[in-house]
Formats: sequence, structure tokens, C-alpha cells
Amino acid sequence: PCRGIMTFSKIESQEGLDNFDEILEVSDGIMVARGDLGIEIPIQQVYLAQKMIIDKCNQAGKPVITATQMLESMVVNPRPTRAEVTDVANAVTQGTDCVMLSGETAKGAWPVQCVAMMAEICRTAESSLDHTQEYLRMRSYTIERKDYATTIQESVASSVVKTGLDIDASIVCVLSHTGATARNVAKYKPHQPCICITPSDQTARQLCLSRGVFPRVVGSMIGSEQILNHNCSKLCEEGVIREGDVVVCSHGDSHSSPGSTSVLKVIVAKPA
Repeated sequence: PCRGIMTFSKIESQEGLDNFDEILEVSDGIMVARGDLGIEIPIQQVYLAQKMIIDKCNQAGKPVITATQMLESMVVNPRPTRAEVTDVANAVTQGTDCVMLSGETAKGAWPVQCVAMMAEICRTAESSLDHTQEYLRMRSYTIERKDYATTIQESVASSVVKTGLDIDASIVCVLSHTGATARNVAKYKPHQPCICITPSDQTARQLCLSRGVFPRVVGSMIGSEQILNHNCSKLCEEGVIREGDVVVCSHGDSHSSPGSTSVLKVIVAKPA
């Protein structure tokens, strides 16, 4: 019954920081528990710990959640302080996948306004990013790390994002049973939304934790070409893209098993 459940480790002590590399290796994702961390370590070091955790999660291609006291003043006030807005924006520009509210929505007087404010801050912060530099930084790390051994999936994911940058594609579209391909693409912080088409409801839910990934559930993955063309047509009808927009796609071949993405192609969107 627990098959496929993701495990997120909550880092909230000096011991967790000291053993972070080992914890990250066996975790599906990480939560930065800044409130507890600020009690366990000198408070002025929380920023450094947060940055280290986010950087290493980004490099591993694993989602990271930044939590605790992000918009704390909105428990009682309808607007946050400027320091809180900067804190949320800073987490986004550092590379966090998710920002989490807790007391602000659990017991706060302005829960809906709090969520709306958080979303607006995230969108504004993301618009300031240089996605070409983000890609080059991550690609450089991937190649230079000492234990580097490229895989087909890693190489294809990197190429998908680079191709999207080079030709100014409107979206990236991947087919994935497990979500691994979409997470590999998200690792390189593409400017375009990454649409992940999957037959698994569970995979779709889990991908909501990966930054920039938008899952779409289909009944079957038989016929990659037809699935891509059909979903691009649907996206045209929904107004997500327009006729003539360029879409960078990635999937496995017709005889491959899940986890063996090896195909990159570029298609032009057109309505059905």
C-alpha cells in the first residue's frame, strides 16, 4: 500500500545539517524547517543553511520546500511586512521548488489573502530570473562534479531545456510514467512551463511539488506521437499555446520501459 510514496526529510537541527548529504541521498525531497532550525543553530546561520540545502537539492534534481514564518505577520494583518516579502522572493530566486504557509492559513485571520499574496510574490520573483544563466550554472555543475557519469535521461533533459532556450519554444512537453523525466527537466529551470503527460494520478500529484511542472493525466501511453499531437491540440484549444507555437518534446521510444527516456523532438502546435 505504500508503494510509490515520496519521503521528504525535514531538516531542523545541526545534526541534520552535518549529515545532510547522506540524508539527501536517501530522500525524495527536503523540507527546510527554518523555525526549528533557528532554535537549534545560531539564528544568523539559518540563511546559510537554507541556501546550502536549496543548492544541493537543485543539483540533485530533488524538490525542496522552504517553510516556517514566511508571512507570519499575516496571521493578524491583511498585508505582510516588506521583510517578509523579500524573504519569500529570496527563497524563490535561490531555487526553492515550494514555499509553505503554516500558521498563516491554519489559524490566521486572512488565509485566502495570504495564499494570493504568496502566489503573487512568487510570480514576480520568478520573472526576475535569467533562465539562460540558471541553465548554464546547473549544466556546469553536472559536468564538473567528481562523480559525474552522464545518463541518457540526464543528457536528454538538459538538451530539451537548451533547445527550448535556443528556439524560444512556448512550452516543454514530456511523456513520463514515473515523473523522473519531468523532474530532470525541472532541474535545469526552463523558462517555459513543462507539461508532463502521465497515466498515473499519483505521479501527477507528486509532480506538483516540482517547480514549473504542470501534469496532465491520460488514460494510456500507447502511441507517443498521437498523444503529443492530441495534447498539443488540446493546449491550443485551452489557450495555453497558439497555433504555430514551437513545442519541445521528450519521451521514450515505442519499445522502451518506464525510466528510459531517449527521444527529443520539436513539433509545431496546431489545432485538431
